[in-house]
Amino acid sequence: MAEARLLVAEHPAMRHGIRMAMSASVEICAEVDTAEQAIRAAKHEQPDVCLVGRDLCGVGLSAVRGICRAAPRTAVVVLAATRNDDDLIDAVRAGAIGYLPGGVSPDVLRRIVAAATAKEAVVPRAMVLELLLELRGGGAGADALTNREAQVLGMLRRGHSTTAIAQRLQIAPVTVRRHISELVHKLGVENRAALVR
Repeated sequence: MAEARLLVAEHPAMRHGIRMAMSASVEICAEVDTAEQAIRAAKHEQPDVCLVGRDLCGVGLSAVRGICRAAPRTAVVVLAATRNDDDLIDAVRAGAIGYLPGGVSPDVLRRIVAAATAKEAVVPRAMVLELLLELRGGGAGADALTNREAQVLGMLRRGHSTTAIAQRLQIAPVTVRRHISELVHKLGVENRAALVR
């Protein structure tokens, strides 16, 4: 009998590789290639774990949010082509408990599914610090930061421009500049460059 039930929401070629990597202890209860199918399958199957491609029809994170609503007990792990700190943070905010950059071996993938089944967070060790800093809002003085200020600070630390932050957060550049000014004041630094440091 299978120890874990797995839903795979990914492109067909990737699904084949995942299927080949899984052991007899994992039952793949559904394979889909769109966000809508993933949400419907999660609601129907209530799997232990769902592996979701980050670029699933361009709406991978929408699938994560929908799966988390449709199957709250399902552990969602996002599969990404490359390591990207912003994608990791977006995935966690969407409800994922794991994030896996591409190119892992079948053994590692099996261990990740087992860990996710046990409701353990699955984040590459090299990315944990960035996630913690984002959640803390950047360090000293962060208790006084609003959620939006913490987001802006995290994106500044990752090298985003004012325009890029505005686009990503869907706010006006002037609003981003106002947040930066407030951050400089709250954290007691001289300017934007000192803020990033």
